[in-house]
Amino acid sequence: MPAKLRVTPLTGNPFDLTIGNTATIGRTRDNIVCLSGSPLVSRQHALVRCHDGYQYQIIDLGSRNGTYVNDQRVIMPTTLSDGARILIAKNELLFEQVEDDYATAALEVTLAGSMAGANSAVQPVALLVCDIRGFSTMAEKIPSSDLAQHLGVWFREAGNLVTKNGGTIDKFIGDAVLAYWSGCGDQPVNCAGTLEIARQLLALAGTTKWPDGQPFRVGVALHYGSVTCGNVGVDAQRDATIIGDAVNTVFRLESVMKELNQAVVLSADFRENLPASENLVDLGERKLKGKQQAVGVYGLAWSAR
Repeated sequence: MPAKLRVTPLTGNPFDLTIGNTATIGRTRDNIVCLSGSPLVSRQHALVRCHDGYQYQIIDLGSRNGTYVNDQRVIMPTTLSDGARILIAKNELLFEQVEDDYATAALEVTLAGSMAGANSAVQPVALLVCDIRGFSTMAEKIPSSDLAQHLGVWFREAGNLVTKNGGTIDKFIGDAVLAYWSGCGDQPVNCAGTLEIARQLLALAGTTKWPDGQPFRVGVALHYGSVTCGNVGVDAQRDATIIGDAVNTVFRLESVMKELNQAVVLSADFRENLPASENLVDLGERKLKGKQQAVGVYGLAWSAR
């Protein structure tokens, strides 16, 4: 479903901008939406992303002065509804979602778990879900402005780490990030490389603390499987999205991490695509919600939390 922003900048003339799969907002000219006339706008201020071919979210990227939607500060990734008013340092952006002939079909295709009629393919991928531990507890203790800035910095840095290492951010969901890696040409999916990114995410989290000084911790779930991957829509500007049982499985793995007391959990399918030299702990089989068969689960020997 196409969308656009009607931008009324603090200085300069209003303008309209059609949104593709991603629109960056910031002070520098390398952003899709450049608000160069406003010194209170950060260089990388916010990000608008489309996922599932029809749903747009805005994410603050750790800006000092915040991003507001309908007068509410953006803390978590926030879904934009038609007519949403975005305010960034007195610059107003009106979000408009434009109905088209494909919109309803795209929604039905996504919910049905099929990409029929879209430019798509079934392919194996390595899936990664990174979730912030103890977020709800910290959200009750920390002022919303501090929380928003802290989370924005984390989303920005974690996203940059993934994309700079060949991964694709599929979506942000609450305080979690879903990313995936596919093969390149005739090369198989590099699960060992994905595991290394999981380690780097843990290390990145370890370099920071919550504003009150408490440790900032994350958990990472990894799975290998086939997904339907493609552009939901009639043109290449739609956001690539992945669907399938493998996506459900990696989120179910993430949900059992806490009871397993692990910072990283891997499915048996992911384990089979790693070198035998990896030092892993067999955590046995687990019955995951919505799965008929139990799934073998592994952890890293040093990752208990």
